[in-house]
Amino acid sequence: MCRKNERTHKHHIIPRYLGGTDIEENLIEITITRHAMYHFCNYQLWGNEEDKIAWRMLGKQITLDDAKLEAVKLGGKRGGNILKEKLKDPSNLKKHEEKCRKAYYNSPNKEKMISLAKKIQPKAMEAARTPEAIEKKKRKLKEIKHQQGEKNSQYGKIWITDGTKKGSYRIKKGDPIPEGYRKGRVCF
Repeated sequence: MCRKNERTHKHHIIPRYLGGTDIEENLIEITITRHAMYHFCNYQLWGNEEDKIAWRMLGKQITLDDAKLEAVKLGGKRGGNILKEKLKDPSNLKKHEEKCRKAYYNSPNKEKMISLAKKIQPKAMEAARTPEAIEKKKRKLKEIKHQQGEKNSQYGKIWITDGTKKGSYRIKKGDPIPEGYRKGRVCF
């Protein structure tokens, strides 16, 4: 229920995530409660995760920073899925790398992107270190057989060292160990 004298927001008729702009014809002024209701209804009708994030933030279920983090994750997930499909064709890889480099260095929002990344990175790192996240990652790596058997970059190789960091390198398992070297590795 809307309260008298409640603060208002500008709501995009066509959401920005669907290409809507900030032009006057695309904006309406509504109360915060109605704004939340619009996003809730749109989420229920169309299932767009962006509406769910907006509704949760406007309903004070999550903070603005949490909403930004969820939006970044959502964008990354969607972008990753699109990218995976595109990069199945290796000729697209070089084009994609160059396009990303240009977009980043020519972006008028570069500083804003860096600032946001610095703000959300600690939260993302903290979330990635929870026991649940670590267990989920282990299960997924096991499921996809990541770095197992011949897929492992260390498969069929051993580290040898002369006792120094610069003198540590890998050789094939069957190769003889040179004189003055032993199995093992010095990392620091």
